[in-house]
Amino acid sequence: MLQAEVGSAKLTSAQSYPTRGHLLPDFTLPSTDSKQISPYDHRGHSNLIAIFAGDLSQAADQTILSELAGHYLEIREQNAQVLLILACSREQARSIHRREKFPFVVVADEDTRVHKLGGALDAQGMPATALYVTDRFLEVFAAWRTALGDGLPNASEVVSWLEYIESQCPECTQAEWPVDDVEQH
Repeated sequence: MLQAEVGSAKLTSAQSYPTRGHLLPDFTLPSTDSKQISPYDHRGHSNLIAIFAGDLSQAADQTILSELAGHYLEIREQNAQVLLILACSREQARSIHRREKFPFVVVADEDTRVHKLGGALDAQGMPATALYVTDRFLEVFAAWRTALGDGLPNASEVVSWLEYIESQCPECTQAEWPVDDVEQH
């Protein structure tokens, strides 16, 4: 597998999929509000939960998406955003976004090329679900891919990963020691 390093994270070759310690691949897709969205829009600003959704008729997909929507304020408190990548047309994605009232950004991957980059295609090349939790530099800290037999986490587990990521970034959180007033002599 061909890899290049960026800081402590590794870039993964196109023949592989992101795993812990690797960077989430870059892509740009149309959102349901007609903007072009990339994970790199969040780079340096917020942690990211990227969900490559397969078939939304699957109970596991519906459950995790509903839970993440319900925990969205908690997710935002951890300086994170959610990006939902649907394997459908922009019109279908817009309809799903409106119907489900997701509070997060939804993009359409009509040709499933981005699902392929994200390891979210099954052995038959059909969309499967993959969920990645990354830090603000898009380094993957946790990954679940149903095409590999992984079960999806619950929202509490995802939030726990975000809390862990935030605790690892000393520049991103409040200092642990109190700052005393400077005494004047």
